[in-house]
Amino acid sequence: MGGTIRHRKRAASAIMAAAGLFAVALGSQGLACGYDDPQSVARGSLNWSYPNSLYVIGAISREVAARRLPLANFDRGGVDLFGHKFKLAATSLAQFGAMLGAAPSRPLQTSVAVVLIEPMLWARFEPTDDGWRTAVHVSGPGRGDLVMVTGEAVIAEIAARHLTFGQAYARGIVRLYGEDALIAAFVQNYQQVGARQSTADTAGARGSDPDRIATDTSTASPHASQTGTTAVESDMFGKPVQ
Repeated sequence: MGGTIRHRKRAASAIMAAAGLFAVALGSQGLACGYDDPQSVARGSLNWSYPNSLYVIGAISREVAARRLPLANFDRGGVDLFGHKFKLAATSLAQFGAMLGAAPSRPLQTSVAVVLIEPMLWARFEPTDDGWRTAVHVSGPGRGDLVMVTGEAVIAEIAARHLTFGQAYARGIVRLYGEDALIAAFVQNYQQVGARQSTADTAGARGSDPDRIATDTSTASPHASQTGTTAVESDMFGKPVQ
């Protein structure tokens, strides 16, 4: 499975390189993210590199329809003056990184790359001695990174403490790609990120007992390597996957 993923990543990189040359030939500034040029949103190559990652779109649509999640700022109409939508997304990502650093658990030694599916905006969170260092608007994940595919509104709701990471993962509006053990450790350690402070403190105290299994991940199914499978699957159109 790992070899297949690596092969797909190399193929996707070749596709993106060709697309970049085409954009330059047309006088473009290059491929960055949807905030710069909506036509460069390369979701197809993302799904090639990370199979079924576009299922996040269907899961997010279902949550929006049920009024459990607001519409992403990127998808709202109107003129985006002075890059306001990008600034909102960047602020939410920075807050999310700060929450990872403040989580009452032993930090992982692996960097995490997050892509917001609507604008295809990548950010990277790197663990350091002083917490997680956040870089927004990067070209993509680094070698060995845990990859998180989610939506702009999901990160914003977690940053606003209206939603926990564990809840988002269980609902399928976050998908993770990486080694099984790394995915399990990340979900276990950071499931309470986004909880209101008193709730997070209580959960952190419970989590100090290694024999206790946290309840927020009980709704998530076991994860197959590199797939980020969740308890409720839906395709990119919001239809349940059997």
